[in-house]
Amino acid sequence: MKDPHNLWKEHLINEAGLSRIRQDMLNYDTAFITAFRGDYDDVSMCLYNPNTQDLSEEEEKKKKKKQSDRAYRYRDDHKKNLRNNKELSAYLISQGYGLKNIQGSYIENFKSVDPKKIPREVKEASFFITNLNNDPEFFDQIINLGKRYCQDSVILVPKGEEGYLYGTNMGKYPGLDQKESLGKFVGGETGEFMSRINSRPFVMKEDEEMKTYEKLPPKQRQAAKLMANRIDRQINEMELLSTIKEGDLPDYDQGGQVKLYHFAPVDESEITVDPSQFGKQGYSRREKERSSYPRSFFYVNLDEAEGQVKSGNKTLYSLDIPINKLYSMKSDPEGIVKDVRHPVYNFRNDIEWTELFKRIHDKYDGAFYSTPSMDVVVLFEPYKATKVEEE
Repeated sequence: MKDPHNLWKEHLINEAGLSRIRQDMLNYDTAFITAFRGDYDDVSMCLYNPNTQDLSEEEEKKKKKKQSDRAYRYRDDHKKNLRNNKELSAYLISQGYGLKNIQGSYIENFKSVDPKKIPREVKEASFFITNLNNDPEFFDQIINLGKRYCQDSVILVPKGEEGYLYGTNMGKYPGLDQKESLGKFVGGETGEFMSRINSRPFVMKEDEEMKTYEKLPPKQRQAAKLMANRIDRQINEMELLSTIKEGDLPDYDQGGQVKLYHFAPVDESEITVDPSQFGKQGYSRREKERSSYPRSFFYVNLDEAEGQVKSGNKTLYSLDIPINKLYSMKSDPEGIVKDVRHPVYNFRNDIEWTELFKRIHDKYDGAFYSTPSMDVVVLFEPYKATKVEEE
């Protein structure tokens, strides 16, 4: 078995920055992420591509030039990578996270045997992110951003624990929603390091102090918020339009009923899950930003329950609801999703999203939809749920 101490040598860091980053890892949840990609135009492994509109004649000419001119292709990809990293950093800082610029390199398409996807070294500007305010959705945010920017993986490091790779696209390594442990970070080595996880190079060198939203000048704060709002809309759209999970509402039909699961911080034989309590749990903060419309959240597959939701002193409850009381936002049989979507802005927080929930609630008690990692039901009406006894 590999020595986990050696696994962490893959990341690294010059001696001057070693102790600071190690201390952040001990005190906070942290992560590594970038928006850089080696082949910017290859979206075959991506869960989401915001640039799906028809290309103009001028853009078609540029695309053909890229295919035939290697130098032009490199310059164009680099320019787009820099733009995406600027957006990504603005989003991360606007969420209250600490950010340090890290210079690194890695192998894209690692383990690929496809002649069209040759493994290549990608030099990149990466970010070391610190969850300064203990946001309970920190790792979910990083994972969603990894998926939005079609990264092979992101690196997540729970406070004082082992770090791990988390796959965020459909590439072979480590694989979508798959994890690979890196072991605990152990410092003390000098110089810059180059090591490997299964022969996958990844080197980093710290080159800046931590940036935070509070340190930005007023105009930069405003610009960061504007960019963050656009990324937020794209993440919302990515979750709504996700086709990676092939299931739909009828797959959960059990004789005309659908079984729903809900975790609650109480221990009673029966509770009422009331949408009026929406937003009072820390993990639903992002959902409240998406829309203030009151709703309760349920799983339809317990294997997809997030750790932050079911952890702690939580009790599992379940209920059965007639399938005809739920609307599938995924198949959109009545065209409600299509009708509400803005032609330019798609689904903006608390605008189109709120209108969508209102329209569905006019006819249904709840809605079914999929994110890239789970199927979800939201209910707009209070429902009684019974405690699930441990077997």
